[in-house]
Amino acid sequence: MGLLTTAGNVALRGSGLFLFLLLWEIAPRVGWADAQFLPPLSAVIAAGYKLWEQGLLYPQLIVSLWRASLGLLLALLVAVPAGAILTGWFPGVLKYLDPLFRLLSNVNPFSLAPMFMLFFGIGEAMKLMIIALVSLWPILFHTITGIRTVDPLLIKTARSMNVSNFVLMRDILLPGALPTIVTGIRISVQMAVFMLVAAEMLGAKAGLGWLVHASAMLSQVPRMYAGGAFIILLGIFINKVILHIEKTSFFWKETVGIFDAASPVHSKGKWSRLFNEYYVSIVVLLFAFIIAAGGHEVNRLNKERFIETTSPQVNHEKHTMKQHLPGCTEKEENNTLNYVGGD
Repeated sequence: MGLLTTAGNVALRGSGLFLFLLLWEIAPRVGWADAQFLPPLSAVIAAGYKLWEQGLLYPQLIVSLWRASLGLLLALLVAVPAGAILTGWFPGVLKYLDPLFRLLSNVNPFSLAPMFMLFFGIGEAMKLMIIALVSLWPILFHTITGIRTVDPLLIKTARSMNVSNFVLMRDILLPGALPTIVTGIRISVQMAVFMLVAAEMLGAKAGLGWLVHASAMLSQVPRMYAGGAFIILLGIFINKVILHIEKTSFFWKETVGIFDAASPVHSKGKWSRLFNEYYVSIVVLLFAFIIAAGGHEVNRLNKERFIETTSPQVNHEKHTMKQHLPGCTEKEENNTLNYVGGD
C-alpha cells in the first residue's frame, strides 16, 4: 500500500510537470503567448542542443562551475575555522559578535558591489568575492549550530582525559558537527548558483549567467531560455548530489549491536562505508577537476579574448553604439562597447 501511495505521489508530481511543459509548447503556437518573448519549448530545446553541438556550452558551464566552486571553497576556508574557533574556544566573544553576523548576513551583496569593484576591479576576483560572501553565512551559522549541538557528555569525557583543545576540535566537535555543516554547504551552494547568474552579468566574459545576459541583449530569446534551463538543472543536480552525500556518507551515525559483528547487516554496513569512502573520493576528485579545468578555461578566455557572441550582429551593434557616443574618451568608448559586445 505504501509503495502504491509513493508511486501515486510521484505520478502526480510528474503529471504536473508534464502539463506545464505541454502548456509551454502549445501556448506560443496557438497565440496564448507572444512567441517573440516566450518561444515554444521545442525551440528552446533546439537552441540548447545547438549550443551543445557547437561546443559552446562547455566553456560557459565549466567557467560557472569554477566560479561557484572557488567561491564556495573560499567561504569554507573562512566560515568553518571561524565558527569552530569562536564556538569552541571563545563563546563569550561569539555572544557579542552574533548580532553583527546576523546583520551582515542580511546585507544584499550587490549593494556592496561598488566597494568590491573599487578593491578588486571588474574581474574574476570581484565575482568570487560576491559568491564567497553569499556562501559564507549559511556555512558559518550551521558550523556554530552543529558544534553547539554536540553531545556535552562527549566533551566532558574528553576534557576529563586532558585532551588538548586542538584534539577536542579535530576528533569530537568537527566530526559531530559535520552533518549540520554539510547542510549549510548545501544551502550555500543553492545561494551561490543563484548569485552566480547575477554576478556573471557584471563584466563577465563567459559563464552561464553571461550566456543568458548576452543572449537577451542580442534578442536570441530561445538561447536565453536554454541558458536559464541549464542553470536550473545545474542547481537541481548539485543539490541532489549533496543530499545524497548527507544521507549516505555519515556512516559513523550507524548503530550496530554488540552481537552483530558477524551479521549480514554489519557486513552490509562495512560495504556501505567502503562505498561511501570511494564516493566521497570521487566527489573530491571532481571538485579538483572543476577547479583545474575551469581555471584553465578562464585563463584561455582571458588570453584569447574569446567571445562566443562576437558576430556581425554584435559588430553592427558596436558600430551603432559608436554613433551614439560623441565626446567620449577612447577608454570610455571601449568600456561601453566591450560591455555591449561582452568582450
